[in-house]
Amino acid sequence: MDRLSQLLWLWMLFFAVNALWALAQAAVASTLGARPVSVVLGYGPTLLSARLGSILWAFRPLALGSAVSFDEPIEGAPAKSRLLQLSPSLHAAVILLPWAVQVAIAMACLGPTEALRQFVSGFAVPFEPSLLPGRVERFLAILRDGDLLRAWGLMSAKLAALNLLPLPALAGGTFLLLPWRKGYPVWAGLLGILGLLAAVPWVLYVLYVVIKALV
Repeated sequence: MDRLSQLLWLWMLFFAVNALWALAQAAVASTLGARPVSVVLGYGPTLLSARLGSILWAFRPLALGSAVSFDEPIEGAPAKSRLLQLSPSLHAAVILLPWAVQVAIAMACLGPTEALRQFVSGFAVPFEPSLLPGRVERFLAILRDGDLLRAWGLMSAKLAALNLLPLPALAGGTFLLLPWRKGYPVWAGLLGILGLLAAVPWVLYVLYVVIKALV
């Protein structure tokens, strides 16, 4: 598999994991009584968009994440999240169940034992930067061998773990802040800023390691 093919498969795997997360969250929320306002797959400029039912769907080319919005615009007032209509327990289900779906996908691809091992070890990934180049090389070797099912399982398990870390911008942090969901305190905003300042260099480092491994 040449470098261009590896890059294409990386894009497809990232897009698949993020798109399935967004679809799972939209489905869970709709089932529990909080229909999303919009579902955006990817980042960057909007290439395609359509309104299906009452939900605006959009496709963007950068497969680094997706977004599901529940903020309902109210004329003359700040937007209000439809998730606030749910009880805290149902709101928690909307946050956590989509990532449980990713772990289930990893189990289907890798087997339950291996998937859970990869999921648990995924929580340590941001704190082991020296191990990242080797991990990226091994992952790209899996792609070169054409074992796409294993690659999908590994990415699903690792991204589920990373998104459940207790940072305000991630699912784990949002879950921990549920007691203050109707009005976040000042300290939560400060934690969010600090988390973002810590996350940006790490993300840039990951991109650097991936690009270096591909060229």
